[in-house]
Amino acid sequence: MAKFYVQSGTFRSVVAADSARKAALWAVHQVMQQVLPTDEGDDSLSASATNENSPTITNRPPSGEASGQRPGSTPVAVLDGRVRISERGYDRNDCAEMPTMEVVAEWNQMVLTLDRLQQMMRHG
Repeated sequence: MAKFYVQSGTFRSVVAADSARKAALWAVHQVMQQVLPTDEGDDSLSASATNENSPTITNRPPSGEASGQRPGSTPVAVLDGRVRISERGYDRNDCAEMPTMEVVAEWNQMVLTLDRLQQMMRHG
């Protein structure tokens, strides 16, 4: 797996993934976990981090006043209109870019598909 530097808005992470698209999807998943509840006892996407084939991530959001974070509060990553992915580092002019909404839509389809599969396994 290659190492990708993924950034969008206040979110920055280093992700090991098979492709830039997969790195972007994993980054969106990490950001969406901030706002969507996950069932810790469930075998959902949140548990995929234990799979040896899953991308690994190190999230390093900006801290302090630059992030709008209040002292003592939990940092919240905010995406902007584009997700930028590079194998060479952050803030590169030669990075690949994807529309954030396109990546979020693909992530949403994956989550819905996994949810349907889990329901089928429980009721099947």
